Amino acid sequence: MPVPESVVGAYETYLAAMSEANKSRRRIDGLLGLGAGAGSERCQDDFVSQLKAAVDGFASSGPDTAAVSETLEYMFSQAREHREDQTAYWMLLASHVFALPLIDLLGPEAARGLRLRYEDAYPRRERFPAQKTVIAALKDREKSK
Repeated sequence: MPVPESVVGAYETYLAAMSEANKSRRRIDGLLGLGAGAGSERCQDDFVSQLKAAVDGFASSGPDTAAVSETLEYMFSQAREHREDQTAYWMLLASHVFALPLIDLLGPEAARGLRLRYEDAYPRRERFPAQKTVIAALKDREKSK
């Protein structure tokens, strides 16, 4: 089953909007706190709303474990795939916490496999609170029966 269009669309819309906001930035934007980029802030706010709605809608649709796993893999891969885009990278990392409702739908084996891949993709030295929260949630699902 493919990743829900609403989830993919949230990421695509965000990345396109950030790209557009970056094009309109001036060289001095952000220097001494001046012109810090209201456009990028609006993009980030919109992304949070869209992604949260997409994940909540998908979670409430009663998806099977395979669909949930594929969607989580997609969500977690976005930061790695866009690491070079420093304006979007940090938000993509932080957005991992929006996956928590989907993690709650995983079975123990699926959670374990995903946790191992996630820990490999995001080594301890690269983890922020969002990654630590995701790992803790995956560990909790591993213990569920």
